[in-house]
Amino acid sequence: MKPTIDIPKVPNLDDLQNQKNSFITKVKEIFVSPLSAFIFCAALICQVFFPWWTLAIAAFVGSAIFATSSGEAFAKSTAAVSVLWLLAAWYYHFTTGGILSNKIAQILPVGNATGLIAATTFIGGLVAGWAGMAGYLVRRLF
Repeated sequence: MKPTIDIPKVPNLDDLQNQKNSFITKVKEIFVSPLSAFIFCAALICQVFFPWWTLAIAAFVGSAIFATSSGEAFAKSTAAVSVLWLLAAWYYHFTTGGILSNKIAQILPVGNATGLIAATTFIGGLVAGWAGMAGYLVRRLF
């Protein structure tokens, strides 16, 4: 009996490049689109003048106008507001030297400023995602 040697297949470099480009293209589609830009700008303006929950109104209206599916509405709303709130949290953290973030993190059970910033980003993104998906689904009703 002759021993056989299994030679592992080397992945084709073109396939790897296509997979990489495909992922990058999908990420670009989420963050760079009229829907994401509208929600980001509308939420930013609303956050300056009105309470925090007005971001949901911006996501609802933007998704009702621009979204083509509920998944797109959820993903792009979540991405736009998560980036907005992440930038705002970093801004307040660095302009106060971390004092404000650390004091709030001590009050809330998140541990440290990094956990507070992550929780803030996550909560804002989820609220916007649900509101965006609701906006798309309400448009489909009519």
